[in-house]
Amino acid sequence: MVDCEQFVNSRFTSNTYVISCSGRDSVWMVDPGDTTVVFEWMQRHSKTTVSGILLTHAHFDHIYGVNEILSRYPSCTVYVANAYGRELLFDARKNGSKYTEEGPLTVVGSACVAFYPEEIPLWDDVSLSVLYTPGHSDDSVCLLTDGLFFSGDTLIKGVRTVTKLKTGSRDKLKASLALISSYKGRGLKVCPGHGETFSLDDYNLADSYNMPS
Repeated sequence: MVDCEQFVNSRFTSNTYVISCSGRDSVWMVDPGDTTVVFEWMQRHSKTTVSGILLTHAHFDHIYGVNEILSRYPSCTVYVANAYGRELLFDARKNGSKYTEEGPLTVVGSACVAFYPEEIPLWDDVSLSVLYTPGHSDDSVCLLTDGLFFSGDTLIKGVRTVTKLKTGSRDKLKASLALISSYKGRGLKVCPGHGETFSLDDYNLADSYNMPS
């Protein structure tokens, strides 16, 4: 059985998620931010390794914990959607960290970065599906496994999706929301990049496109 632990980060209140499985000592990390609480949680639950870092997109508030994870688990693969997502990891201007109070941040050059396949095996009997969902950014993806739907900044409850940043597009977002709509009726729990979790079946996806800022 897959479990998911949510951590609200100190910067921009972004969410980090840890995906774990009963009886397994490895975990997968979604959008790492504050790492101290995550490492403490892993220790309490006898989780000894991070198998991979799964990024919904590579804006600063969703990647700033990557280096700390790699310092402990240097063989851990960082997954991004495409070449643009990879660029963001190594460019403080593009990932937005250059303009924050904390200052520029880039992922260490030794990081093993891979592009998402359509599906990733998390454990022998558990896989994760990847949906390419541009709109917020050209490297945005949603991730689906065992009833959990990690939406990054593509879906945030009660908030219109931001498309004004570089590579954002309302037209692409509209197409992505149409794709996401096809997953309604499956009882999926949405785990967004910010804010609280919610049911995809009960959510009006038009709100993400039409709500005033």
